[in-house]
Amino acid sequence: MSHNVIGLQKTQKSFIRWFSGHLTANPLVIGSVVIGTLIVIFSRLLIPIVLGKAIDMAIIDKDDLLSPTDQLSLLRDFVLFLLVLGVVRFFIAVLTTFANDWLSWTAQKRIREEFFNSMQNKPLKFHDSVRTGELMALATNDLGQVGGLISPGFGMIADVFISIIFSALLVIGVLNSPELLILSIPFFIAYLWAVFSFNQKMAPISHTFMRKWSAIATAVQDNITGAEVVRAFAEESYERQKFMKYVLDFRGAWYRQQILQARYFPTLILFAAIGFSVLAGSFLIMFDRLTIGGLISYNGLLISLMVPTYVISFAIQIFNAGLAGARRIHEMEVREEGEENGQGDKEFPGISGIIRFKDVSFKYPTSRKPVLDKINLAVAPGQTIAIVGPTGSGKSSLTNLLLRLYDYEGEITIDGINIKEYSLESLRKSFGRIEQDIYLFPRSIRENIIFGARNASDVDVKQVARLAQAHDFIMKLPKRYDTYVGEGGSQLSGGQRQRVALARTFLTNPSILIFDDSTSSVDSRTEEKIVKAINTVIQGRTTFVITHRLSTIRQADCVIVLKGGKIVAKGHHSKLILTSPDYRRIFGKNVELPPLEVSRTSITPTFGGS
Repeated sequence: MSHNVIGLQKTQKSFIRWFSGHLTANPLVIGSVVIGTLIVIFSRLLIPIVLGKAIDMAIIDKDDLLSPTDQLSLLRDFVLFLLVLGVVRFFIAVLTTFANDWLSWTAQKRIREEFFNSMQNKPLKFHDSVRTGELMALATNDLGQVGGLISPGFGMIADVFISIIFSALLVIGVLNSPELLILSIPFFIAYLWAVFSFNQKMAPISHTFMRKWSAIATAVQDNITGAEVVRAFAEESYERQKFMKYVLDFRGAWYRQQILQARYFPTLILFAAIGFSVLAGSFLIMFDRLTIGGLISYNGLLISLMVPTYVISFAIQIFNAGLAGARRIHEMEVREEGEENGQGDKEFPGISGIIRFKDVSFKYPTSRKPVLDKINLAVAPGQTIAIVGPTGSGKSSLTNLLLRLYDYEGEITIDGINIKEYSLESLRKSFGRIEQDIYLFPRSIRENIIFGARNASDVDVKQVARLAQAHDFIMKLPKRYDTYVGEGGSQLSGGQRQRVALARTFLTNPSILIFDDSTSSVDSRTEEKIVKAINTVIQGRTTFVITHRLSTIRQADCVIVLKGGKIVAKGHHSKLILTSPDYRRIFGKNVELPPLEVSRTSITPTFGGS
């Protein structure tokens, strides 16, 4: 057996365990739904049986044993019984439907929570490789289809098969006509074959249908997110054509689904069975093997299958769509191992010793060469480290590894303890990170500032806003701190977003700060104020600064020069500007450089060395 087949079998077993686990989480409710469904179906099938008996006993009295008064009384009892049966069936049906809907809703709730938690726990390399629109489609449309699978999907499909079983038992046990049942077996075999064949053909179409829907959702999300870029390049027409291609692909899947439904013919088989039963039943009546009421009862049982048979085509469509949605959700959840599988359980106490990188290497899944290659570095507590280098040299990646946003080779220790031994939450809460591309949640300014410190007071919020030079512009806004910032902070300028992000970071009071070109979107006057605020905040904190601003670099205790994923030089600015050609090349066009000193090595030993 090939590895692919074994892998598929394991995935199938994993999916069955996962899905059945969500379905059976409420066994008491499931039991009540099953019992209620059996009672509702059985009571429905009793109606034609009772009608047949009423015809034989109360209306057609072949032996004239009953007087007209007795016949009327017996008929009245039958009617009363049917009335009581109908009322009981109605209330049980209502309760069963409610229980089934509740089961569907709770299963959706559990899967939705699990999916959300799973996506939150996925490493960044997972989110780098998955389109947001696809995740949105899974969390909305696919999950909704899973709910439809449970209610009404399961109920409608069960209705047909349970009805067939009960009908056969009633024909043998109550009508005492095994001949009629035997004569009908070929029709039931053809009927079941048609249903199963329809289901087999619908399953792949439903899966394709869900994928095409996901593609539409992804296209919409991409265009909403990139609306500014689309308009800036006047590419609305191209995007519209591309979107219509997705719509036409979706229509093709929908068209195949509708064609298959149009060819659905179990109803035709059922009509043939009814017609044949009338003919066969008439012969059986002639030979006293069946009564008129028995024939009416049997045809009533077949007629009672008409609605479920008609509905089952839609039920199978709902069932397969829900099953396809559940599979897609499960595949996404198991696609990448969650971060919790690689974290320790120690609480990070804060930094009091050296941060050390030991032979640390890292590369992205799509890159051929390592982004970082055998990095060795030691940083003393309270030091400010400036990281410089050309684009793609690994500057941001180096700081990403400190927060364990990506997995890596080698070892990173803080105070001599491997950071993998700490819980991710306690480790990351000790860091404050501000990037060049700021993301603000579509909420108020206040909610964005307190994002990492939910219990902060208004006094604390305004204090850090002043420190980040954000308070003045906030107070000029219509709703001040309650101003809605828009999607991603689109209602604010780039400099305003960065200052709000600075305030958000300052409020968490982190042990280690990371500034990734965090003053790139502000004017020189505001930058000067922010730098003063940063200089105040970094006192006593270990700080990493990714920047090409010479004024910031000069204040750093140590400068690291990255090139091709390696540290090619490190030391203080005053030393590197004299000894490192790579470092001088960064500022060569903007400042007047002193003569290059010839040295045996371009890497100057400092405390920040390995």
